[in-house]
Amino acid sequence: MTVLDQEKCMSALSPHLAPVHGAMHRGFDRYLKDYPSEIKAEHSDRAVTSNVHSHMLAEMAQAFEGVSGAALLDVRGLKVLNLDDRIVGRFKKVDDQGRSRSYPTKQAKAFDLQLPLPGVPAAATRVTFGYEPDAAFSAIERIVVACPYGDGIPWCAQVNVVDSVASWIDITPQRLTGTTRFQMKK
Repeated sequence: MTVLDQEKCMSALSPHLAPVHGAMHRGFDRYLKDYPSEIKAEHSDRAVTSNVHSHMLAEMAQAFEGVSGAALLDVRGLKVLNLDDRIVGRFKKVDDQGRSRSYPTKQAKAFDLQLPLPGVPAAATRVTFGYEPDAAFSAIERIVVACPYGDGIPWCAQVNVVDSVASWIDITPQRLTGTTRFQMKK
């Protein structure tokens, strides 16, 4: 599987899309519904995102407990989901193009450049399982799987779940020919 091969990556993710989608929604909803309004009013944007992230990780742990080939890893503070040593995904709040806005640590840069990291399967494609909240942070507008490469996103897919059946659609922003270093291989 190559980093730029969206079809192969999403096909490998297919059996895991519904559990990831559900866990992300449950983690987000837990923050919205279980925290009193007066407490939420005191939270900075960073605190909100951090709390939602923590709840999503707890939901992922529960959703993938006992699933063969799936493991949540903690790599020096970077929490990722390893799926069959083929795909490793982190969980982030993203914008409408699938980009996260976290501080670019050395480890985050290495992850985004698809470089080896100690404790992460070297051959695994690194992806971002992202949630895009609405402007009021009152609902998730969509769940995406984005493939980072440096400061770019070669591809991005929106995940939809209807009646417990997951599907995806390519939402990679169109680029003008010659304006990107990413070349999709078919």
